[in-house]
Amino acid sequence: DSSKTVELIAGLEHRVEMACCDFDAQMAKQTDVMLLDGGMGHQLRALGVEISGPVGTMRRFLGVAMANLEQPQLVVDAHLAYIDAGADVVTTNSYACVPRCLQHSPDVGSGPIDLDTIIRRAGELAKEACAQRLGRKVKVAGCLPPLAESYRADRVGAFDENLAQYRRIAAAIKPTSDLLLCETMSTVDEACAACTAALETGLPVWVAWTLDENKPVLRSGESIEAAVAAVMKIPGAAGAVKALLFNCTSPEVVREAMPALRAAAPA
Repeated sequence: DSSKTVELIAGLEHRVEMACCDFDAQMAKQTDVMLLDGGMGHQLRALGVEISGPVGTMRRFLGVAMANLEQPQLVVDAHLAYIDAGADVVTTNSYACVPRCLQHSPDVGSGPIDLDTIIRRAGELAKEACAQRLGRKVKVAGCLPPLAESYRADRVGAFDENLAQYRRIAAAIKPTSDLLLCETMSTVDEACAACTAALETGLPVWVAWTLDENKPVLRSGESIEAAVAAVMKIPGAAGAVKALLFNCTSPEVVREAMPALRAAAPA
């Protein structure tokens, strides 16, 4: 129901506390507040998608990824629930669409699941939901997620390997996206790899880091100032990185960290 959806948006995911660099004015309401959706995993589970396995593991996300192919209407319904609750931006259900997650899936049809196909399908379903609410003018954020377990800075791969995977994800999700969201980034290098690939598409880019649960630093221990500086040094970032954000972090730490993000962000 709508009250449950509002609760999801407001609390369960803690998806966004945002410091905007220079995002397009037409995307903001007159209040200058832009509301993003909440966690697709939480909402899909509420709608009946099976989610199992330890929190943060790749296996736990498999059901969410497979819903794009096996339960597409539930994915559309999840997006619509957030739109109807007031979201101005919905994020593609492709957080789990990474090689390490899909390797846990059984073969379907003629063989293994194709990464590009399932990512493209996630974008199509987000667009389909937006098309059902044309009067709202909701935007689609194409997701560039962690490539390994969430919140685990120690599991982040080498920059060049990550960049190659992010380029593939960005190319697959670009056609159905209004912007690209590099989200739940745990380290400086992880965010830079994702942002580099995103910038190459020519779309507006948002970068969101996840923070330590006890202090205002990245999960890696790196500073917010270092994270922002590294992203903004990427060629083309000055004109295309439109927002810097935190997500998947306790509200208390986000509140403590926001002054540092505002101070480090370009004016």
